[in-house]
Amino acid sequence: MSISISKCVGFNCPNKAGDVKAVQRGLKKAAALTLDTRLDPGPVDGFSGVGTEGAIERFQRRLGMRKPDAKIDPGGYTLRRLNALLAIDSVDMTFPFSKSSKFPFHGAGAGMRAFGARRSGGARAHAGIDLYFPDFTDVLAVADGVVTRGPYDFYLRTRAIEIDHGAFIARYGEVAPDNPPPVKDGDTVKKGQKIGRVGILKKKNGRRLGVPSMMLHFEMYDKTQTGKLTRAAGTSARNENGTLYYRRRDLIDPTGFIARAPLP
Repeated sequence: MSISISKCVGFNCPNKAGDVKAVQRGLKKAAALTLDTRLDPGPVDGFSGVGTEGAIERFQRRLGMRKPDAKIDPGGYTLRRLNALLAIDSVDMTFPFSKSSKFPFHGAGAGMRAFGARRSGGARAHAGIDLYFPDFTDVLAVADGVVTRGPYDFYLRTRAIEIDHGAFIARYGEVAPDNPPPVKDGDTVKKGQKIGRVGILKKKNGRRLGVPSMMLHFEMYDKTQTGKLTRAAGTSARNENGTLYYRRRDLIDPTGFIARAPLP
């Protein structure tokens, strides 16, 4: 699904009925993909009122826009990000493990595991979701793709792998430092293929991190930007409250996509 409009839609725009309906359909789909009902503009009626303008503004806030303007321009930033999100729905995805977790992931109710959760005392926001699984459980590619980086050192003696899955890039973090690794930079992978194992987070003294379970840290990017995924403050994505993720600005919330992904 891709949205095309001739004139801007939203606050102080011409709001041509056909353009408004296209945006409304796109926002409805975005609400379903993200599991964020705030993005649903209401009826697809071609009328841009408080429902449509409010949904546009909420979508812009999800993108970390510091001054949302509640409108979508042809070829503008908001439309590019909306279309990039919608494009991900065309990717045939699977869950990154062969079975369900004993610690089910419930999106925003997952506490510290959730996307955007507080980190470092609120100084940064969690840039992915954490899927709890036992040590050394096989991690699977969520879709066909190509390894673009990794495995490389990531966090507390674990590694990360970046895979281009066509419409998005995924970072699979906190995997075990296997030697040799199951995949490496440049490898082509298939959906459901083993790419690593759940690693063990260890402190400097060698002790395990005190969490209920080890995990896969999973991040997604919509490819509207290029370059390194980890970023300094000046080029970082922000959450709705302005807190930095210290990640590339095309970072997206994986929750809805992983929640719907079937087991392999």
